[in-house]
Amino acid sequence: MILALDLSTHTGWAAGPLGGRPSFGTHHLPKTGDDIGRMLVAYEDWLRAMVADVRPTHVFFEAPILSQRTMTARKLMGLASETERLCHRLGLPVREVNLMTVKKHFTGFGRAEKARMIEEARRRGWAVKDDNQADATAIWDFACAVLTRAR
Repeated sequence: MILALDLSTHTGWAAGPLGGRPSFGTHHLPKTGDDIGRMLVAYEDWLRAMVADVRPTHVFFEAPILSQRTMTARKLMGLASETERLCHRLGLPVREVNLMTVKKHFTGFGRAEKARMIEEARRRGWAVKDDNQADATAIWDFACAVLTRAR
């Protein structure tokens, strides 16, 4: 079972077995302004519950794309760090992936726009509702390819 995460304050997630079909959604973190600690606690609570529910054998997440905005960059780095910390604590293999690499795998174009990612996910039969879900399903699909090659 693979859990794929598109990290942001609107975290897209996709989960499913290798070679199967993913379930997916978007988790909206609370608006906390500059209170990064409160945001990370809310994320940890959600991620712990998600891991308990999904029981993944692998977790893949999008590498943070650093913004010029300091607070945004700190939040994205915090989400990535919290993901790695919790997975380490739980003994789950975790891998950070570059979104351009995922986009190239998923659409054939490393700089695919949000609309193209959504279109590709829907073309594959996944009724994603937003770009967060589309990116998460793309990460999940990429993870399946990586893990299949590793066999």
